[in-house]
Amino acid sequence: MRRLLFCTLFALVALSGLTGVFAANDFIATVDVDSAFARALPAFDAEETASLFKKERLEAVSRNLDGTWFEMRRPGRMNSLGWVFGEVLDWDFQPELLPLGDLTTGVVGPSPLTYTPEYAVFMNESPTLRTQPLRNSSRVPGVTIPFSVTLPVLARNQDGSWLYVNYLGYQGWVVAFAGRELPDVLDIPQAVNLPPLENVPTEIIPVEIQQAQVDRLRAFIHERRAYAAQLESFWWRVYRGEVMPCDPPPELTDYPYTENDVRELPELQRYAPRLGTAVDYMRTSQGLLTECGVVSPEDVVTARDSAINARIIFDATLETLQALEEDVIHRGR
Repeated sequence: MRRLLFCTLFALVALSGLTGVFAANDFIATVDVDSAFARALPAFDAEETASLFKKERLEAVSRNLDGTWFEMRRPGRMNSLGWVFGEVLDWDFQPELLPLGDLTTGVVGPSPLTYTPEYAVFMNESPTLRTQPLRNSSRVPGVTIPFSVTLPVLARNQDGSWLYVNYLGYQGWVVAFAGRELPDVLDIPQAVNLPPLENVPTEIIPVEIQQAQVDRLRAFIHERRAYAAQLESFWWRVYRGEVMPCDPPPELTDYPYTENDVRELPELQRYAPRLGTAVDYMRTSQGLLTECGVVSPEDVVTARDSAINARIIFDATLETLQALEEDVIHRGR
């Protein structure tokens, strides 16, 4: 259940390479579950430090190593309540603008951070962590970076198309377009001993063809996004005790595309796997509809959360498509 929120900082701060005064309500979140705990560290087994309740407003003051936990306080207060898991909150701010408040909790890799990097990037999709800033370089073994995490950025390559990041103690390179755009990317220190930039052959595709590909993809997403929202509402009503009809669910298919489609819209290579993950979530969500009857609250929660995860992926992809139209297609007209 990852949504987004607002925020509050009253002082002049340098965050993610940006310095400025943030207005009140910049980093405000609300509790999105009936009850939750703040903890002494960003970990589920850490000591409980405060009880939180639904609709309670909180202010984020820092993030953990992967941006999935936030150090919170009550708005206008100076003392911290502790760390709260992001998925129990309703929030809509950019976590990469928060300072890094914990360098050690959750580290599993061989290269823990020894200082607080000035920059961070929010991942819109799940990137591959590579040993070099090259598409054909080897993967860092044993590492899978999920989307919607925030990674400390240590360095960049020559043109900022690759970022050297640390994910829970694993360091390597991720392609920059997998993350939210960093307007100041060239202010990040450049790494040393870099390989030459890749010379990628380009083909000019007519704007009309690219637009047609985007329109087809958007129609596919809108249809499934609407169904994901219906499933989310359906399972929420079941969880609240309503008796709902158990209709046969529709068959869900992955987005159909060919090598020629990728040639006309290369971004499909990134979008299609992400959409496949969303469709898998939807299959999980509608799975209970194939076995009508009494279902357990745990299964209902899983079905609802799966629908929410699918909807979030669809929404993020629609935002990416909008940016693609504005930055690439419309600019080429």
